[in-house]
Amino acid sequence: MERWMLESGMEAHLAQLRGQLAQMTAAGQLLERYATDEKSKTYLSTINQSVCRMLRLVGRLELAQRLTDEDEVRLHVSALDITRWGEDLAHRLEGVLAGAGIALTWEVAPGLLGVADGALLEQLVLELVSNAAKAGGPVKLTVQPGPKAVRITVSDHGPGLDAQQLSTLFQQPPREDRGMGVALAQQIAQLHGGLLMADSKPGRGVHMVALIPLREGMPTGRLETPPPTWGDNGMDSVLVGLSDVLPARSFAPDELR
Repeated sequence: MERWMLESGMEAHLAQLRGQLAQMTAAGQLLERYATDEKSKTYLSTINQSVCRMLRLVGRLELAQRLTDEDEVRLHVSALDITRWGEDLAHRLEGVLAGAGIALTWEVAPGLLGVADGALLEQLVLELVSNAAKAGGPVKLTVQPGPKAVRITVSDHGPGLDAQQLSTLFQQPPREDRGMGVALAQQIAQLHGGLLMADSKPGRGVHMVALIPLREGMPTGRLETPPPTWGDNGMDSVLVGLSDVLPARSFAPDELR
């Protein structure tokens, strides 16, 4: 009972916060007509950046609740053209990261089909790419076939981590922001029946690998709750998901149109 009350209270607070963020987003859009000089545009860019970062935080808290809720089925799976999904996501990531001066190279294998929760897989990639982008150098994304699975790899070209630093990312509860991203990605992979692995050596970057089984056919005999109806207030989910590594200029009114 006490746990239920705490979780219900958290949900109520998050819902109220989302309401306030929706009002801020609407107010920012109304102010665009008056932001005609560079100083006003800069202020509005900072406001948009803050809204996106708060949306990201709220979304992660809601997702963490969903992934750990034992009273519901947490996957909302459907037939997924993984090749098209991966190519579309890679193009969006490439454009958004360019605003931060970060180059993204990517490769998606053809003919990948499966049954998965596409929204959660996107979140998995966003968390891993956000972590990789913090290394400050180029990021590489590959989506390749594995043994009855799809292999999603995100690599950076940073200084790398030693074994102890790498294990810290997987500790629960997370000790830092990067750890939270890894924890969410790991839970998403595990819910799909897969796993998340990491490899790194000092001076050779970090390579995060998610193995997602390619199930065939739709699951039957399952009662599923509807997918969450909340969104990102009309903002691009990639822009919100990477808002912690993007500069304010990426949120300028002209860029968001």
